[in-house]
Amino acid sequence: MKNTSILLGLVAIVPVLAIPPPDFGFPEAPNHTELSITYRDNGNTIVVQEADLFGVGIADEEPIVAVETANYESISSYNGSYVLLMVDPDARFPENPTLRFILHWLQTNVTAGPVGADGTSPLINNTAARVPYRGPGPPTNSSAHRYIFYAFQQHDNFTFPAAFESFNATNRAMFNLTAFLDESNLGQVPAAAQYFFASNMTGVPQDFSAAAGGTFPGGNGQMITEGPGPAITASATTTGSGSAAATSGSGSGTASATGSAASASGSNAASVVDASTGSLFVVLLAFLNLF
Repeated sequence: MKNTSILLGLVAIVPVLAIPPPDFGFPEAPNHTELSITYRDNGNTIVVQEADLFGVGIADEEPIVAVETANYESISSYNGSYVLLMVDPDARFPENPTLRFILHWLQTNVTAGPVGADGTSPLINNTAARVPYRGPGPPTNSSAHRYIFYAFQQHDNFTFPAAFESFNATNRAMFNLTAFLDESNLGQVPAAAQYFFASNMTGVPQDFSAAAGGTFPGGNGQMITEGPGPAITASATTTGSGSAAATSGSGSGTASATGSAASASGSNAASVVDASTGSLFVVLLAFLNLF
């Protein structure tokens, strides 16, 4: 009983090393392996930090995406290609996400460029995007949506599922993320991830920005900051309404298939992270054997 109490106490103080938070119920990058996402807004450079709050204008244009090679050994030792995705799980409304997921970006055959002075390696597009980038654009009467970026390692057994060929610039709604990851052999564990919130509500300036834990003008309403949120009652694997997607996830759509430049790192990590939850428990159990 004593050992059990100690174990529970230790587990309670161990931080959750994953992004996005595991309680969202979506794929999560272990060891909090962050993607570096950099936007340009009116000449300003904005590096996304986890759970930042933005007006929709901030993320209107395709960002520079980089992997933080210097901070994560799992990335620094990988030399293959990546599949890059950006999804909105909250369409049309966080409290009723009937269009989950809106596919904002799907790019295959992405490779990491040389490591820059900031320790990041820019992800370079080698082929045209399967689904071009589209910035956030939730309805003006909706609370802020979450926007999640994923980079999955594209191994030799990757295959693009024929059932998902219909997704394109005008057909983005009800993308079944779980099925796509299974059918493409990418698996459910991304190499790196990042996410932010964006609001298009009346009264929220398009260039609004605030750090995680902040508040949008007029309040956060039904914005989901923790937990799985409402379950959807219906889902489609391969089809979606182009008009619905445009309504709930619109943006400039000015994506390009060109290479990216290196960006500043948005990570708070100071050293290489190469620990797993399983290893942590082994250490804890070994520690308990002393009692």
